[in-house]
Amino acid sequence: MVEGMEKKLEPGEVLFDEGDKGEVMYLIREGKIKITKGSAGDEKVLAVLKEGDFFGEMAIIDGSPRSAGAVAASPVSLLVIDKETFKSKIKENPLIEYVLETLSRRLRTTDEQIRLLTIKSEERRIVAYIITQAKERGKKTDMGIEVANFSHESLAHITGIEQDKIVNYLKNLDQAKLITLKDNTLIIKAVEDLDEYLRYIALKEKFGR
Repeated sequence: MVEGMEKKLEPGEVLFDEGDKGEVMYLIREGKIKITKGSAGDEKVLAVLKEGDFFGEMAIIDGSPRSAGAVAASPVSLLVIDKETFKSKIKENPLIEYVLETLSRRLRTTDEQIRLLTIKSEERRIVAYIITQAKERGKKTDMGIEVANFSHESLAHITGIEQDKIVNYLKNLDQAKLITLKDNTLIIKAVEDLDEYLRYIALKEKFGR
């Protein structure tokens, strides 16, 4: 049995937000937790977890930010399990550690693909994907944020957009001096500029050209 600390929440209290760094996972002893995506104005409930359910494990397996938010849907009692305790248990069996890390990567890829496919605009879909890649696995350099092993084929698979269209969208971003693509390395000049461009696209679509 894995031991941990206890944490209590009141209804509506936020446990963590999407994008937060994850250092612990949780087991629900009593009550319910809502797993959510999106901001307060456009929040979607992905699941409601109850007594006996656990969550938050992906962040401590692969070190990536929280893929969703968690909010108390009722008075809640949680068992908090830190990364060291969790890792020490799974390291007792290297196969289990490998399987969990592989499953975590696959789940994150699936989560990202589902999120992107809900974006109707192809251009916004591509920009959102690039921003996510920059934040999750980008490396800071003098030229900007580099994302290695970037390919049109993988981008087409994730976003569901034809490769010839992807080439044109990336060319437009290059001409706008937002990105540079060298061989299989994507260089993002500034993630903040891409975030601003994403907002610009959304406003343009909403209010017309």
